[in-house]
Order: sequence, then C-alpha cells, then structure tokens
Amino acid sequence: MARMAPIISPRKLDGERTPNTDALGITYVVIAILYTIVLAGELSMLYRRRSAFCVRIRNVKLVFATVSLLHVYLVLVLLVYAWNGLFPCQVEFWIMSLFLPFGMALFQGLLTYSAKLWLCVDPK
Repeated sequence: MARMAPIISPRKLDGERTPNTDALGITYVVIAILYTIVLAGELSMLYRRRSAFCVRIRNVKLVFATVSLLHVYLVLVLLVYAWNGLFPCQVEFWIMSLFLPFGMALFQGLLTYSAKLWLCVDPK
C-alpha cells in the first residue's frame, strides 16, 4: 500500500488574523512596494512625455486607469499571504472576479482605441 508524503510544514494561511512575517511574507511585501515605486516612476515619466506622438495616439487617462486597476489587483494578490486572513475568502473571490476582468477589458479597450487612431493616421 502506498504511503502519503509527510507534511513538511503546516499551512500558513490559518486565518487567525496574525500577519505572516516569515521570509516569504516579507518578500511579497517588499516586491509589492518596489513594484509600486517603479510603476509610479514609469507613469510619471509617461505623463511628462505625453506630448510625444506615441503617447498622444493613446488615451493617457485610459492607460492610467488600466495600469492602476491591474496594479491594485497584483498588490492585493501579493499581500494575501502576508495579511493571513485579514479579509474572508469571499472578498478574495470578488477581487479576482472584478479587478482582473475589468482591468483586462480596459486594456483591450485601450488597444482598440489605439488601433482605431493608428489606422486613421495619414501615412504621408
């Protein structure tokens, strides 16, 4: 009869509302903070260069909305482990069911908007 593999470590998402401050939790928090700083710098550079043709052809407000929505989704997904049950599973379900599809829909809308404008530009 086959034996099951031994459990090396217990499950960390125990829902006791105490944060997971082990190495993995700290790593996720640091990644979320660094990525937020990098993304804020890139968006500010994009806003400063909004007069360039490659930026003018896109709707800058739509770019910011799309990137911000997808960034909020990523940060919430990264922080779920570190927060350890701060919000119930139903909230996680609605975050994944709303933020990601709306972010992707905005992204597709941005591409459609850009393609429509690009096809209308005179090639002369």
